[in-house]
Amino acid sequence: MDKCKIRRWLKDDFSTLAKYLNNKKIWDNCRDSLPYPYSESDAQQFIRFVLNQSEQNNYCIEVNQEAVGNISFSRGIDVERYNAELGYWLAEPYWGKGIMTQMLVLAIRSYFSHTDVIRVYANVYAGNMSSMRVLEKIGFRKCGIHRNACFKNGRFLDCHCYELLRTDFRI
Repeated sequence: MDKCKIRRWLKDDFSTLAKYLNNKKIWDNCRDSLPYPYSESDAQQFIRFVLNQSEQNNYCIEVNQEAVGNISFSRGIDVERYNAELGYWLAEPYWGKGIMTQMLVLAIRSYFSHTDVIRVYANVYAGNMSSMRVLEKIGFRKCGIHRNACFKNGRFLDCHCYELLRTDFRI
């Protein structure tokens, strides 16, 4: 059985971060602002960025003492300041093992415990059924589908919108 936990990113995680995130299947489900191919330099820059954040918004997913994924929260501004957008990815060798479901519960619990955010939301590209199932398993509610809202890989995609209120988080 794999030993899993969430933790802060460490400077030494850059090589495994680059190894696992340099994956087109992962990039296909992320925003274009994520570089692809993903280099060790990109990984070092990301780790420097997250280590300098005042609020912990990024959680490293560790499996068997190796950094294999990330969970991020991007807090809204102005009238949306009590909301945070959730993003996540997991190294392909660990897909389908229930790891992301467990780690999201831990990360959301931690994030709610040290912030005043009352709502976390996630946007999932059409076709990423695994990600939709993970969100639904931990209590997210599908609140709509934005048609042709994203342009990825040369085509328009529907975006499935999910939300979880702090008051509804019971896991």
